Amino acid sequence: MRIIICDDYPVIVKNLIRDIKQIVPQAECAGFSKAKEAQEYALKNAADVAILDINMPEISGLTLAQIIQKKNPRVNIIFVTGYPEYALEAHELYASSFLVKPVTAKALKKAFENLRNPVANLTGDVIQNFYEGKIRLGTNIRRLRAERDLSVQEFADAMGVTAQTVYRWENNERLPDIVKLVVISDFFGVDIRTLLR
Repeated sequence: MRIIICDDYPVIVKNLIRDIKQIVPQAECAGFSKAKEAQEYALKNAADVAILDINMPEISGLTLAQIIQKKNPRVNIIFVTGYPEYALEAHELYASSFLVKPVTAKALKKAFENLRNPVANLTGDVIQNFYEGKIRLGTNIRRLRAERDLSVQEFADAMGVTAQTVYRWENNERLPDIVKLVVISDFFGVDIRTLLR
């Protein structure tokens, strides 16, 4: 799991990284006290989670969240702020969580347990490669479906989704979540890595 942390107070960044490492030991954390640096990093590296202060010089956390979401629509945004009046704006960006400072380890843990877009074995690189068209998931699903002589509707029924969702998967417009990827790989009897080639 790749996590971006940005707060204009370096001590808060340091404390958040410490707490995250207790909650998600395998997490790859990139901490920044300057929003411009976080933005540059986020545009080059797809993150699973972005923990952002809202009131920062240069770029607000709300603007930074929009920039990151444009690059990676499935990123989970967790806002940490001393200004609870920003809650509505954070909600409008579909943030996973809105935490008021001082942030406790317990509150942070709860935020990670309730991510809007759950993160499992899909790395930020896989997601980034998908959105950059480097992963042929749709082509692989279409090929495997055709090999089994299944219509789009038959496959959709087997997956418990609509035919439109299958169409979106097959045309690389939408990435199935990790749970659905496991279901798809089990259905076709292939490894997830085979689907993601």
